[in-house]
Amino acid sequence: MEVTTVKLRKSTKSELDKLMQDRQSYDDVIRMLVSKIRDSKLERQLIQGYSSLGKDELQILKEWDYASSET
Repeated sequence: MEVTTVKLRKSTKSELDKLMQDRQSYDDVIRMLVSKIRDSKLERQLIQGYSSLGKDELQILKEWDYASSET
């Protein structure tokens, strides 16, 4: 495993310390935060996608109802 050094403000390190649980490393905490952000972004994308899909389906239903009423 390759290791690198990252400079942080002391206040940032303190915030990371508050998030640490039993025997977690800073790497573990940062990975957890990255995972949560990634999950949050994915959730927003899914919501937007399904919302758009719902709008498309509603438009098709309206067109179908209109076409059905003409006959």
